[in-house]
Amino acid sequence: MTVNQMQDRIVEELKKAKEVGQITTEKVRDIVREAVSDAVAETKGGVESLRSVVKDAVAAAAEGIKETGVDAKETVEGAVEGAISGIRSQSDQAIEATREELRKLEEQLKEEEVKLAESVREGLEGAKEAGTSLSEEARRRVETAVADTKLKSTELLGLTKETVKEAVRLAIESGKDVKETVAQITSDATEKALGEGPLSTKRVKKITDKIISAAVEAAEETGEKVKDVTSGAFEGTQKGIASAVESVGNRTKAFLRADLAQTKEDIEAIEELFLETARKVARHSGDVAKDILNDLADQSRKTTSVLGEKAKHVAGVVAERLKETGKDAARATAKAAGKAAKVTAEEAKKLGKRSLVVAKGGLSGLWKGAKDALKKEKEERS
Repeated sequence: MTVNQMQDRIVEELKKAKEVGQITTEKVRDIVREAVSDAVAETKGGVESLRSVVKDAVAAAAEGIKETGVDAKETVEGAVEGAISGIRSQSDQAIEATREELRKLEEQLKEEEVKLAESVREGLEGAKEAGTSLSEEARRRVETAVADTKLKSTELLGLTKETVKEAVRLAIESGKDVKETVAQITSDATEKALGEGPLSTKRVKKITDKIISAAVEAAEETGEKVKDVTSGAFEGTQKGIASAVESVGNRTKAFLRADLAQTKEDIEAIEELFLETARKVARHSGDVAKDILNDLADQSRKTTSVLGEKAKHVAGVVAERLKETGKDAARATAKAAGKAAKVTAEEAKKLGKRSLVVAKGGLSGLWKGAKDALKKEKEERS
């Protein structure tokens, strides 16, 4: 559809609507939206051509409305909204299709993770069975190796929380160096769990919550060493995340540029996320654990933690790697960002003024309604 055909279509549709008395804001919006959508679907131009399409569509609608002799205030608004809705239609459909594909991929990923977990379980059972035909010493070594291998895959196998909880319970029963032992248990568990997949804020939050909660629950259920366990879990989980962050810094050369950008963003937010998660666990814990977790979170904000230092250092390493992989892209992005910032500032000023006008209009209507109601009430009383 050419621009002229689009304009003729809009004018013709408006005339038909006028003949049956249907010139409304909604009708104008629908007419313009459909015409623009069809025009955009057929155009071979890029984003730049959209300005021209909208310009011609709104101009045609304004002229058509004028010819019908209808009040143009609301109907012109419908023309503008319709034109914008029309240019969005194709992209909206493409975005929704992409979202649907992502949903399918997420479902597929979950299925593959379940299959992988089953494969690992079966493999470990096979290794364990192999030990039954060996000597007693060899069998013990195989079983120990199987257990150690499982510890490296607890998150995949869905055993992280249960494993930590049991280990902390046993540490409490031993009664020796409980805080230090719990710190080591939670540090190892956190580092291993995070190491099973890509480091992301989502995974850090999930795993941190799981491990601190497991430790606190173990202590509260036994009714012993709650203070030591909670402090140790906070310290250990923090160290475990720091170790996982450090390993990211050592692997940045294997990352794609997009991965680096997201990783840098996640690492910069990681300490704050850890503290937020600790406070979340505190809300669901008993009074002792709650006070300790909140106090430790407060102290961490006031001092430089190991996690904070590691995150800052690795974020710097990732930033340098980003520069190496895309200096030209960085310059182009900065240029585009500067241009966008200027446009955004100008648009914000205009929209701010319009928002104020609309708000005052709304208040004026409320005040008028209140005055009319008050007047009516006085008349009814008199």
